[in-house]
Amino acid sequence: MNEPDHYRVLGVSPQAPRNEIQAAYRRRLRETHPDRGGDEGEFHLVQGAWETLSHPGLRREYDLLRFGRRAARRYGRAAAKPAHRKVRGWNVAPAPAPVQHAFPAEGALVAVPWHARLRRLRPVYRPSAWTAAALCASAAAVWVFMGLGYLGQALASDSWLFLVLAIPATIAVAMIVAVQTSRALRRRPDRSPPPPTGRLVIAFLFAAAVIALAGPSTPWGWALGVYVLTGSAMAWTVKRLRYTIALRRSVGGALRQFNAFGPAGTRPKADRPTGKLLREVLTNLPAARLFVALPAEADTRVPHAIVCGDRIALLCAPIGRDGADVDSVNLPEAVKALDAALPDAHVQGWVLWPTLPETARAGEAAAVHDVAVSQAAADIGLWLAAAGPVYDLPVLQALRMRLAAVPAPRTADRAPAVRT
Repeated sequence: MNEPDHYRVLGVSPQAPRNEIQAAYRRRLRETHPDRGGDEGEFHLVQGAWETLSHPGLRREYDLLRFGRRAARRYGRAAAKPAHRKVRGWNVAPAPAPVQHAFPAEGALVAVPWHARLRRLRPVYRPSAWTAAALCASAAAVWVFMGLGYLGQALASDSWLFLVLAIPATIAVAMIVAVQTSRALRRRPDRSPPPPTGRLVIAFLFAAAVIALAGPSTPWGWALGVYVLTGSAMAWTVKRLRYTIALRRSVGGALRQFNAFGPAGTRPKADRPTGKLLREVLTNLPAARLFVALPAEADTRVPHAIVCGDRIALLCAPIGRDGADVDSVNLPEAVKALDAALPDAHVQGWVLWPTLPETARAGEAAAVHDVAVSQAAADIGLWLAAAGPVYDLPVLQALRMRLAAVPAPRTADRAPAVRT
């Protein structure tokens, strides 16, 4: 860490309570104050140490970065993960209703706004918890029915050898499915579970072999094959259901409450034309959500990103306000980085020019566009609207996790999401 040792600056131990830190801060403040002959550099170090150690969240962040596992044991496992940082939400104020002008002359040409061509549909969620629950219940019902049917065929058989082999096989498959399902219930549903392709292939080959050996007209062969096949998919359906419910809990509530998100403690800004563009798109696309200061790479961030369905529009100015902001030069790299990090999303970038340049940039990528900020709402809005009125929960959750991984700045100032 490049940050100084705040505990050594104040002369306290890392386990010191807040009242002891406050007393040490006041003592060191009197010793290092420039008006009392103290060193100005030491005075600023004392101020920085107090700003960090007096705030519980900043102190936890500092301890985790400096002391690692020891601090993680003190604060708990959850504190060592980026999920403990919070994502801030806002509501961008909608644009005022347009004034209806009366045209006395018949046949006059009237400009139709881009959003007048859109169908106002209610946003829907994806994936659906009802679909995942129905899939899980169907797999469980088929698995239980086929297991009981296979046992019934074994009990009705005259062969004692078949009965002796059938009961242990049924119990073994049931125990394997129970163990896999219990593991799926214990694990945290952080990401979308991949389908168990290898397990399903092995189960399908086993089922095909059993049906071939028993004969296609034998009921117990089909019962055993389907029993093993559905049992191999049971754990995945449970994981899928838990992941879908977790998505709706973590993202669904925030989507209903806010339409803009950013890292905790950020002060996002936008000039007047860009703020007008953002309000117009968010007002006329019900499923659109705004992400500010979105990390693209390790040292760059996108000032504004609008998400609608599985489409993400990255917006930036020709020259960034901050050195870490994406601009017209590194926007193609930001588009490539987010496109690689979110394989299920379609990412494109727009450079918002006050006045369009006479010639396009050399080597401009197809996913990066130059557009005048006053005319950009139609292009961006129509491209986003093509995704449909859908909340793509996995994409939104991935973007929120990227925001949650950003350390909170050391300031208590707050500002609205879009300034005009």
